[in-house]
Parts: sequence; structure tokens; C-alpha cells
Amino acid sequence: MQVEGVQKSPILIASGLKPVKDSRAFEKLGLSLRETNKYSLNFIGFSAKSTFKQDGIRFFSSISHTKSPGQRLKMPFRFLRILLKIRPKIVICCTWEFLPFAKFFKPLLSYRLIYDVQENYRSNLNLNPNLSSWKKKLGKKLIRWAESGKSIDYFLLAESSYASEMPEKTPHLILENKYAGPLPKPINEINFEGKKEFHFVLGGTISPVFGSLDVINWFDEILKVHPKSTLTLIGHVPLPSHQMEVEKMAISNPKLNVIFSSDPIDHSKILNAYQKADFVLMPYQNLPEINSKMPTKLFEAAALGVPLLFSPNPKWEHFIQSYQGGYPIDFKNTGLAITAFQQARLKSYFTQNPPVQIFWESQEAEFLRLISSL
Repeated sequence: MQVEGVQKSPILIASGLKPVKDSRAFEKLGLSLRETNKYSLNFIGFSAKSTFKQDGIRFFSSISHTKSPGQRLKMPFRFLRILLKIRPKIVICCTWEFLPFAKFFKPLLSYRLIYDVQENYRSNLNLNPNLSSWKKKLGKKLIRWAESGKSIDYFLLAESSYASEMPEKTPHLILENKYAGPLPKPINEINFEGKKEFHFVLGGTISPVFGSLDVINWFDEILKVHPKSTLTLIGHVPLPSHQMEVEKMAISNPKLNVIFSSDPIDHSKILNAYQKADFVLMPYQNLPEINSKMPTKLFEAAALGVPLLFSPNPKWEHFIQSYQGGYPIDFKNTGLAITAFQQARLKSYFTQNPPVQIFWESQEAEFLRLISSL
């Protein structure tokens, strides 16, 4: 326990467009640090409130409207203002956009700098259909410049595959996006024998590359055999045109429910939706930018004891096979949609408990040791 009167070391955990109480930056990194009672914690991220304090933690807004170009331009300067105000001992940057300022002011403020690599941002530009080739090239050069240099003391990698995709990011610690929510009730074996109607949920980032259109077309086929079934799409939609397209589909199909936001959505709402589902869906397209990852919903569905229907992927199949937590479905092949789902429906799920490695706690100690050593 922290001795009364001893000053806690200030830490700033900085996100850009993600919520100030982000599921990784706050719920995983932040709450793990809070348990030690050694640090004064400060967070910056997307928030409608400019500044607020809760349970001894200070929160600052990096941006209040994520679609505002003006606010996007001001975002690094808001980070700088908070940086100079707090004068932290450790800065954890959760976005590349803050790195230039963080690196420049590091020798002046004498803090340790950690870069939490949540995405392969350069690779992800390939997934944006709205960007021209020259904009993608320019974006990749800008990100490479921001992420380069020797000022970063340590890298946190959200995917094990990032170690080979970005070998220059050393020294590093792999911290996957494992489940860190409330511990669920004991998981029992699940089977759907005799069940006629099903509730499917697709949550998280809603976009074509993550299979939103594929899953709607697939669901239309399922309704032919299970007409009382429902599909809910809940999450953040980065492309306004795609949001309009899916909302039009929902108007013509009363079995399709959409809960969308142009800004990041409260992660607890997504977890609540998963808990009400018969199946969580992961219809990701087979792309090199995606298929090497271990998506968060893999761990979340396992921890919550909800079967996962996922696009065929050897890495995901190997992980799920040990506890029978899901079934591979080719969502693009609507001709076999009914046959494939009937096979999935007849399976028994969670015949064994998922491994403890699905929980954030399995890697928390390593993270805390790293922070303590800086």
C-alpha cells in the first residue's frame, strides 16, 4: 500500500480520436496502474467534456467532435497544453499523431516515453477506400516520420504479429487486447438443439472490410429458414456513406437493428449487446492487413461464453478449437449460408473452459514491471 504523504509519479496516457475512457488505454493500461496506488493518472482522449475528475483520476478532452477538421488540427496542440500542465514522469502515447510533440519535449520535461502501438497505421491506410493513392503514400510517409527516431523508450504492441510487421519497434512488450471487463458467470456448455430463432450481433468498427455488408447478405439467407431471427449491428461507423447505406437496409428489414455512432461508442454497450446474443459475429474479409491479428472480440466472446461465428482463418480456428468457442463461416458464400449455419447450429460450444490466457490479467504483471523499471 502507498505510504500516506508520498507523492505519486504523474503518468499521462494520451489517445487522440478514441474515447478518454478507451477500452485499452483506460480500462486495461490505466486501471492496472491504478491498482498499484503508485501513480497519479491523467488521460486525454475523445470527450464532450473538456476536463473532469473521477476517483482521483483526471481526464482531458483531445477532441469533442471527431469529424471536425478544425478540431483534428488542434488536437496535437491540446495534447501539448496538457503535457506542459501535468509535467509527467511517464508518457504513454496511444496514437502516432501525438508522437512528434512528445518526442520534441521529452528532453525538456525529462519524462520516459512509451508508444502503445494499437494499430499498424501505415498498413491500415490500404483499407480506406476513400483515400487516393497519393494520399495513402503521403499518409504512410507522415506516420513513418512520426513513429521514427530513438526518443521512444519502449513500445507496447497490441498484436504479436506487429513484432515481425514492424521489426524496428524495439524494445517492445506484446500486450494483446485481451478481456478486461467484469468477470462473467461460470461458462456452461451451450447447444441450440430445437432452437428456431437466433439473435446475432456484430459489434465494434462497422465497415465493409470488417464484413458488415457480407453479414447482412448472409443474414437475409438465414431468415429464409429462421424468419424470427434478428441481427444487431452496434458500433462506430467511420465512413458516413456506409452508415447511410446500412441504415437504408435496416429500414427495409425490420429484423435488422442498427445502433450506430459517428464518434467512438461506449465499449460497455457493445459488451452488453454480446451478452444478449446467441452468436457474436466476426465476418472479417481475408486481407493481409487483418488476417494476422487476434481481434478483441475473439477474447471477449470467449470470456463472456458466447459462441463466435468467424471468417475462416487458421490462426483463429486454432485458438478457438481448444475450448470449442465458435465455428468458421464463409459469410461471402451466401449460396451455402443455410447449410453452413445448420452445421454451426448443431454443434456444442464451450465443452471446455477457455484458457486463462484470454484475460488481461495474464499479462498485467509484465506491464506493471515494465512501468516500474522506467
